[in-house]
Amino acid sequence: MQLAGNDQIHLIVLTQTVSSIAVAIILGAFGWVYVWSGLLGGLISTATNGFMAARIFVTYRAQEPGRMLAKMYGSELQKILLTGILFGVVVFWIKPLSIGAMLGSYLFVQVVAPLFVLIYTDQMKSRLKRR
Repeated sequence: MQLAGNDQIHLIVLTQTVSSIAVAIILGAFGWVYVWSGLLGGLISTATNGFMAARIFVTYRAQEPGRMLAKMYGSELQKILLTGILFGVVVFWIKPLSIGAMLGSYLFVQVVAPLFVLIYTDQMKSRLKRR
């Protein structure tokens, strides 16, 4: 199993942060409620992915694949719980809130930013192989 390197993880989290801000700016055309809702949704995605990456990839040892798998499952469960808690806190305390903007930006940042990084790194590897 090929794991992403720390550089790729940092790039994904950075791209998710930038994507969160970009989505919030785009939602600015619809009003401040959408800006804050979109920004919070994107930052929830970024924070939980950063948390999971820190739990998994900081202390990775290739000699212990079984422990690595258990750590991945445990970290994913913690990420899901943290996501639910953060969404609950935002829905409970932030008024007014656009649930659609929050969930939409969460999904956008969750899916599009890592895809962008994977496509970008693949293109860079292809260019290096041609040389």
